Amino acid sequence: MAIFAPTQRPTIREVAEEAGVSTSTVSLYFQAPDRVAVDTGERIAEAATKLGYTPRRRNGDQPQLFGLLMEELSAPAYPQAVYGGVVRGLELAAKQANYNMLYASVEEDCLPQVIQDGQVRGVVLLGGCLANDKLAATLLRRKFPFVLLDNYIVGLAADSVLADNEWGGYQAFTHLAELGHTQIAIIEGPQKYHTLVDRLFGALRAAQELGIPIPPEYRQPSISSGFPNKGYREMKELLQLKHRPTAVFVVSDRAAFGALEAVKEAGLSVPEDISIVGFDDEVWAEHAKPPLTTVRYPRQEMGALAMARLLQRIEEPSLPPVRTHLYTELIVRSSSAPFRQS
Repeated sequence: MAIFAPTQRPTIREVAEEAGVSTSTVSLYFQAPDRVAVDTGERIAEAATKLGYTPRRRNGDQPQLFGLLMEELSAPAYPQAVYGGVVRGLELAAKQANYNMLYASVEEDCLPQVIQDGQVRGVVLLGGCLANDKLAATLLRRKFPFVLLDNYIVGLAADSVLADNEWGGYQAFTHLAELGHTQIAIIEGPQKYHTLVDRLFGALRAAQELGIPIPPEYRQPSISSGFPNKGYREMKELLQLKHRPTAVFVVSDRAAFGALEAVKEAGLSVPEDISIVGFDDEVWAEHAKPPLTTVRYPRQEMGALAMARLLQRIEEPSLPPVRTHLYTELIVRSSSAPFRQS
């Protein structure tokens, strides 16, 4: 009786080579054939038939896993509107590809257990901090698939998806200038977050192009570390200046809410005495008193794009890394108004 060795199952890469397309195109064809050109789809179908290939992830197959990694201190932000929308986009895109998500927190100088145990095929690193940056460098050395989301690392050739924060800061400052304000202050964020620094750079670029000087005392560094009410202490410092600003750009909505409270506590009004613009368009921004003018970015789309890039990275490890920026949108509400001479 002859004994035959089992034949090796054809791979998606072999189908791609036979059809003359990328593996991501083959994957897309089997998930959503209507999104692939007809002639390309025909070539893929012919190649799959010739090689005897069938996709691994069919209805009823065991879903595969990817990891969502976040700074441990940022975990409370998970259900909030900013990261909530991002995670929703991740989950929807993952579900379409038959992936499930495992959440894990990032700790300093520690490789997450989901990676050590080989539980996930790739990970999305959400947010920017020193621990995330170190982990990203480690994953790159290990050639483990990952995508940075709402973060990038200067000098690290890694995939990243984030809002165009510099453009958003530019929009915010320009809006206040167009309202006639020339005494515009900026409440900055922690330097460890690249996205917040980019928002500051955008505002500074606008100020330079518009010829509006920003005195050193008008640039309030983050002094709220360890305090729950971000932006409150910084605004208190600005209000004590001899020549207080008539408008303030705050690099995050959370800090802008604290700034609003400080203005009210001082017996002043927004926007009659001072205009305020934030950034993020958190769910509370629309319901603040007054409703907050802010900068919005497409959070759910960011999550979906990050998941799509992770799937590509898993299938084609040799792809060149890309940084994807999504445009921001200025949302004008009642916290900003034309300059009035007091």
